[in-house]
Amino acid sequence: MIKLIATDIDGTLLKDGTLMIDPEYMPVIEKLTSKGIIFVACSGRQFISERKLFAPVCDKLLYITDGGTVVRTPYKILKVHTLPEDVWHGMCETVRNELPDCDCFIATPDYCLAEDAGSRMFRWLTDSYGYDIREVPDLLKAPVDNVIKFTVYHPSACEEMCAPLFTPTWQTKAKIASSGKEWIDCNPLGVNKGTAIRFLQEYLGIAPDETCTFGDNLNDIEMLESAGTSYAVSNAREEVIAAAKRTCAPYWENGVLQILKTFL
Repeated sequence: MIKLIATDIDGTLLKDGTLMIDPEYMPVIEKLTSKGIIFVACSGRQFISERKLFAPVCDKLLYITDGGTVVRTPYKILKVHTLPEDVWHGMCETVRNELPDCDCFIATPDYCLAEDAGSRMFRWLTDSYGYDIREVPDLLKAPVDNVIKFTVYHPSACEEMCAPLFTPTWQTKAKIASSGKEWIDCNPLGVNKGTAIRFLQEYLGIAPDETCTFGDNLNDIEMLESAGTSYAVSNAREEVIAAAKRTCAPYWENGVLQILKTFL
């Protein structure tokens, strides 16, 4: 019997970078939670963005945010991992010096920081994802000590832009994974959506065989592998489809919603 359901958001439930989800998800999630099934939003997004997306049922969910670095209830943080300052500082300098066509931001558990409020990245995160992202003149001088994620942005080919230098330089110092064609997310080493799911399984006393997960991109693979039942949407990358036990219809056909209904 499934007791825990966790799903990625962008590319799995909806088009990347929007707050527009089929409203039919909400009553289905409400029915699932009323049956005692725990529903987890598990995304690279920040907490405020996930809550906005699931507004009608937001107080009934658990949240894995920022690619697995934070696990929380609607009211408190259960687990948080942070990046060493020298690591994210070095990443920032690499982007500045070697990737002039890319942008970047840092995330804390409750807000993000970037340097140019007028940039394409900043406006997209604010207007489309609903982020709380704040402008600072210099990320390297930002007064923060709880950075949980460093993200590189390129409008169309972030993974390819990072492949020659950025990824080889930092892949032994952080968990680096594509979360879409625009994003490369850098988490604390050893931290991903799968470690967050396993934390929740232990915290809640739920077995992998009682867990169902959904995803579409490389940063979902560990999450899919942590569940006895796992689905890749058919629009997922080939590596993700190979990692999942099953496949469902693409996000534009509400493939996840179709599977969720079977649990009712």
